[in-house]
Amino acid sequence: MISVLLAILLLVSLRQTDPNQKYLDYLSTSLVDHNGVQMEIKWSQIDGDRSWNQVGIIELLGNKRFFLDTDQQAIKIDSNLIITYYKTDDGKIIYDTLIEGSYDIFDFLSGDFSGFTITNSTANRESIQLDYHMDAFNISGKIWIKQKLFEPVKFTFGNNPERPQQYIEVEITSFGPISEGSLFNSFNPNAGEIIDLRE
Repeated sequence: MISVLLAILLLVSLRQTDPNQKYLDYLSTSLVDHNGVQMEIKWSQIDGDRSWNQVGIIELLGNKRFFLDTDQQAIKIDSNLIITYYKTDDGKIIYDTLIEGSYDIFDFLSGDFSGFTITNSTANRESIQLDYHMDAFNISGKIWIKQKLFEPVKFTFGNNPERPQQYIEVEITSFGPISEGSLFNSFNPNAGEIIDLRE
């Protein structure tokens, strides 16, 4: 009798487990389980019919160690420290800290998918598309992952019911290990203006 009850409980728990969660787990592993990954990206900020596009490079070097480099700016995140370098004529550097309890694209890239609910999934020969929602922040988006490799192809971030036409889209055009010197480690810009917002 007890073994039958345990079997029923096991079946119920298996039915409640989201089968799409495994894809987020695979993606998390590809983003975290390495000695450093470099991605070439196309970054688009969408606002209805308008969009602002940049191309650049993102480096992932473990949890909370990221580097984003575009033609307009470079952002280095090392634990809780954020250094933003604006590549204007004189250059400007802003020092800041991460906001506790917030969630941004760098949390996404760290493989932290806690709080994600998959609302729909589709697949073709090339990729798997996951539609997600985060209840805690009331945002939704989509993630495209390569079949078999489970590497990121593209994702959208920041859709909110109050501003559904405003979001960020990141397309990953290449994904692989850091083969030469890390931009994160060599980052040492000169700037005409320095602003420190740390408390």
